[in-house]
Amino acid sequence: MLNKVCSKVSRYSRAPLSNIKTHQTQRPLNTFENQKSKLSQLTDACLAELRKVELNASLWTTMCALEDKYRADIHDEVAYEYQTLPDDRLISPDDSPPAKARALGFQLACGLAITPKFLMHYGVTTMGMTLEAAISSKHKTYLIETFNDTFTALQHSDQLAMAGVVQPEVLVRLGLPVSKEAMNFSTAKNNEGNPQLSMDQLLAMIDYCNSSSDMFNAVNESLRIWQVCGVDKLSSITSCLSTPLNQALNILIKHDAFFYRGPLYKGIAMYNAAGSFRLSKMQPGMKYTSPHWSSATLLESRNYSLTKQDRQLQLTICDAEGVRAHMFNDVSSIREGEVIMPPKPLYFLSQSEVEGDKLNPRRNHPTIYCTMMPKQSDTPVKPKEAHAVRV
Repeated sequence: MLNKVCSKVSRYSRAPLSNIKTHQTQRPLNTFENQKSKLSQLTDACLAELRKVELNASLWTTMCALEDKYRADIHDEVAYEYQTLPDDRLISPDDSPPAKARALGFQLACGLAITPKFLMHYGVTTMGMTLEAAISSKHKTYLIETFNDTFTALQHSDQLAMAGVVQPEVLVRLGLPVSKEAMNFSTAKNNEGNPQLSMDQLLAMIDYCNSSSDMFNAVNESLRIWQVCGVDKLSSITSCLSTPLNQALNILIKHDAFFYRGPLYKGIAMYNAAGSFRLSKMQPGMKYTSPHWSSATLLESRNYSLTKQDRQLQLTICDAEGVRAHMFNDVSSIREGEVIMPPKPLYFLSQSEVEGDKLNPRRNHPTIYCTMMPKQSDTPVKPKEAHAVRV
């Protein structure tokens, strides 16, 4: 059985909990009917302190102290409550208050773990900092070097497409091995008034699409915490990356070379404390909107439910749109067929509503189906009109 605890790693090593589900009887599990659970008390106290965090020169120290104070206890209490569940409830849809509390605790532990790492790369000290003002010189150099390797590995047609969506002066600043043809193409697109990526926007795309920096987790976890409880402090911290990222993706989705329309596939982790609550929002007939852009793949064989042990469920989006991201990936993941979907509503379908050619050929592989477009309607929701809905 897969590990049923938060897989994020703190700055400080901790012995992993057992992969085997063990029912503990040392103390009764508190119920919401009579009193708040210990987990809810911990998360309430942590969120109260998190709301008071000020974005200043001491932010990294403050967030490290907050992680030290709460993350391990929340992590352990989430694990305890999860271990006490009967086996038949581990991956059953559950939107009860205790299930939501476990999901919040899970997300909060993950957010507390990744934020200090984010602040090592982005020295946020005030609200509204730009990416270039916050990013460390070491991390910026790393991103530019990895993108240089990616650009060199791209086919000629992809290099031209990339040059066309990046401002000419940015190409020069990056020192990319851009051909005269590609530079002229970038200049021509700029003269035509076509939207192109600034340095901030390009670096945001490179970092979010990087398979090693883990900054996509920092952005996503911070927005999931906002979605489940309404506290936006972590998303304020990561906004120096998420804001230019959103701007970049909204530019790219308007360019034919980057726009994708068709089926997409995504692996979802279910064997964790947030799994049953997450599953309760993905039942046939329901509508759900992610609080952030979401990574998927156009190659069904490469979705993470088939390639990673911690993803047990395949999500098939029968009709989707998004941004082709392979040109921004590092070389190790450039062939994964990544497409980043905008935060538009997903409408979940029963298997009987899915066209035969969209059904998972692996009939024994757990699969949930949805579509980005409303059923019986071809009217798209513009990305700028999409808003996260709290769950």
